Amino acid sequence: MRGHAQARSQLEAAIKARGADVYAGFLLPYLRSDMTVLDCGCGEATITLGLAVAVLDGWIVGVDLDRDRLMAAGRSTAAMGRSNVACVVAGGGRLPFHDAAFDAVLCHSVLETLDDPAGVVTELRRVTKPGGPVGAASVDYGGIILASEHAVTPVRFYDIRQQLWRAAGIAEPKMGRRLRGLFQAAGFARVDAFADYISYGTPERVRAFALDRAAECRDREWQALVTRHKIASVEELLSLAEAWEAWSDDPGAFFAFAWCRVLAWR
Repeated sequence: MRGHAQARSQLEAAIKARGADVYAGFLLPYLRSDMTVLDCGCGEATITLGLAVAVLDGWIVGVDLDRDRLMAAGRSTAAMGRSNVACVVAGGGRLPFHDAAFDAVLCHSVLETLDDPAGVVTELRRVTKPGGPVGAASVDYGGIILASEHAVTPVRFYDIRQQLWRAAGIAEPKMGRRLRGLFQAAGFARVDAFADYISYGTPERVRAFALDRAAECRDREWQALVTRHKIASVEELLSLAEAWEAWSDDPGAFFAFAWCRVLAWR
């Protein structure tokens, strides 16, 4: 019983950190309790479970290609006692649903990872009911803010990450700025675009963020990938890890990056 309570507490903390209020707040005002909603690229369903609260008399369907993450999503759904959530193995390029199946759709942190984002946006439009909203969000590293009072800012880290994402086909680091054009081209009736910054400006958030980046620089698999693509040496990555740690102790350390979002109506 104690282990179950601890697991639920950890899950609730994860949902609070990466939940619908934080990452899908721009779509929530357009949801009604009886809607059927698609979460395309739901992962482990931390956002999905928050959406489920907004449509208690409806349904949330989460789709993802990663079976392991979907299994984790199923466990989380059961742990939280959500009976209005279903998880389906599927990709956004060929959704296994009939036309106009959903009242609303969310697609968060997905389009930047795809070879054919335009095709997926077309699919999202197909499965959305006429007049229904589709919300999408993608990162854009073009507006990074990395500052400090005294320490050297490890800005080179993001140059390496962007090069690696493109070289290894991981993601497009500046997808955010393309969202409005993609949805306009897919034939949506109206597309509104905007951006919000995710900020790290307290001692706790700065340190946690910096230590995560330092750990990334020391990760053997990440080092191997970076060196394989001849983007940076292991020595430079280790130096960057130390720079992140020094930056975290700087009283003026501050980091922020942009999440670009669109709301589109079919």
